[in-house]
Amino acid sequence: MRVSRPLGAALTRLALVALVVASCQTTGTSLQSPAAGYRPDDSSGPPSPYAQVRWKAVLLAGDNSIKAFDNAIDDLAVLLQLRGVEVVQRFSADGTRASEKVALATEVNLRRVTSTWKVAPGEGCLLYATSHGTIHGIWLARDSDGGRILKPTSLKTMLAAACGDAPTVVVMSGCHTGTFLHKDTVGPNTIMLTAADTYQKSFGCRAGRRYTYYDACFLQEFPRATTWQDLYRRVSGCVDVEERSLREQSSSPQAFFGRQMKDLPLPGKN
Repeated sequence: MRVSRPLGAALTRLALVALVVASCQTTGTSLQSPAAGYRPDDSSGPPSPYAQVRWKAVLLAGDNSIKAFDNAIDDLAVLLQLRGVEVVQRFSADGTRASEKVALATEVNLRRVTSTWKVAPGEGCLLYATSHGTIHGIWLARDSDGGRILKPTSLKTMLAAACGDAPTVVVMSGCHTGTFLHKDTVGPNTIMLTAADTYQKSFGCRAGRRYTYYDACFLQEFPRATTWQDLYRRVSGCVDVEERSLREQSSSPQAFFGRQMKDLPLPGKN
């Protein structure tokens, strides 16, 4: 049977749509693995030995062009403290918020805090950063001396100085934050969650929104989840629903779970 050109073109478009939908249904719900041999936890492996650690957190809002980033950090601080997490320092790009508990979000200030933030035995590190992002790193709007970009290599150096071999959880919320996931930034005692793939945008940076999509889903799902793996799946699904409802392209949230972090309970869930 001969298919007319208009009909053939329509069928081709339908086939492409089907492929896109199918890819979106699987993207963001499977545990992603960076290069160089690190793999997601094997279900046959032992559970994490860090279930009883006491968590210390640093929370960063890297840009103040919209209020969503500071809103997320403020509300996350309350949520974590209710779970027994010690919030060591918050960072904001809004200079009017500066106080003993809120420092200006610059690389110099981050290095100052992480160089003195020593993690004792039985403690773990938690870093949550939310801002605009590029394929080179996450945006620090007030950091003119440091080039305004926190790069993966700089973050790795800071975390190594502060946390050493302690269990470490890093959440990077912003466009292109998958760029932080590679062999030099992860390890067997590391969990890293990112709001997007390296080459994808993360959505919700609009005036009037209280949070970005990812931050909103993280705050919504954190009280409901039991482990970090469970939280990743829940947040990814929540983001996917939000993006589909507004017909946005998938941001493809990513994750890495080190071999020592299998089924690690969220703070307050052990």
